[in-house]
Amino acid sequence: MMKKVTSLFVLAGIICSISAFDTRPGQKPVLRTIIIDPGHGGFDPGTEGLFSKEKNVALAISLKLGKAIEEEFPDIKLVYTRTTDIMPGNMPTKNQGLHYRAELANKSRGDLFICIHANNDGHTPGTYAVRDVVGHKMVGKGKRRRRVPIYQTRYVKNTRIGTGTYIWKADRNVFKGAAISQREGGDVEGGMGDSTEAAFDMNTPEAKIKAQLYEKKYFANSALFATLVEDEFVKAGRKSDGVMQRDEGIQVLQATGMPSVLIETGFLSNKEEEIYLNSDEGQEEIVRDIIRALKKYKDTLEGHAATGDGSGAMVTQARTAALAAELRKKPTVKPRAIMTTARR
Repeated sequence: MMKKVTSLFVLAGIICSISAFDTRPGQKPVLRTIIIDPGHGGFDPGTEGLFSKEKNVALAISLKLGKAIEEEFPDIKLVYTRTTDIMPGNMPTKNQGLHYRAELANKSRGDLFICIHANNDGHTPGTYAVRDVVGHKMVGKGKRRRRVPIYQTRYVKNTRIGTGTYIWKADRNVFKGAAISQREGGDVEGGMGDSTEAAFDMNTPEAKIKAQLYEKKYFANSALFATLVEDEFVKAGRKSDGVMQRDEGIQVLQATGMPSVLIETGFLSNKEEEIYLNSDEGQEEIVRDIIRALKKYKDTLEGHAATGDGSGAMVTQARTAALAAELRKKPTVKPRAIMTTARR
């Protein structure tokens, strides 16, 4: 009986601590550390356009984003997974590099993970060949005679453009919960020690409930930030594929124990958009849009009116919950649906 009463007190404490995650004015800021992850790097170029590689575009935008965050939010600590053209951690394989990104984010106790990428529609950049059936002819003799199609090749301009932001689908498996255990269990502020030693034991019912509550909270906050980012892209005149969920294929989203998003900034396979993504003007516009979204996200979590664009609009916690509920109803985007690499 005493054991049951103790468990109830523990669970009540967990729920209260998670509820307290909704901060109000006067409390500590909820965005203390942001992780910036430029996709790919080193021997992994990512997708390629006519004249550029995704790894370089992602790094350039990420460095500009970090500089802008430093200027707008000087109290926020920034952690980059890479700042040069290397595989993060100088890891010898892509998979080890992905593990390093997530581990760095968790051990740094990040409060938001922003991963920057560029996209490809699956065709060769610029123009691509399409074979059309223009007729048929008979070939062979006797019983082997058969009708076969006649093909004609034409070249089509690659016109796919636009942005899209991915988040991890909640309640899918234990990966996000385990990452949250690593992130939330440690008591080292920004340290790089082994936070798994301090993580709560995922084998206990109390720990599993705690991880599930955090996962739902982080899903809602990921959905909020992703929606705000795409809203700003649309306001700037960009085409948007909106916020999409993934339950496999993006390791940096499933293995980071914090609100996390992967932003596809545009299509390198489209000639005009590739020029835009490589230009200082284009990169700076993308950064401005993300910064505006970040301001609204931070203001919403901290419970005061948004600033920066003159709108004064603050996304309420009610809308945050509504966004999360709406996204849960949407189908999950399968790997390789529009991205060329199944694991990011």
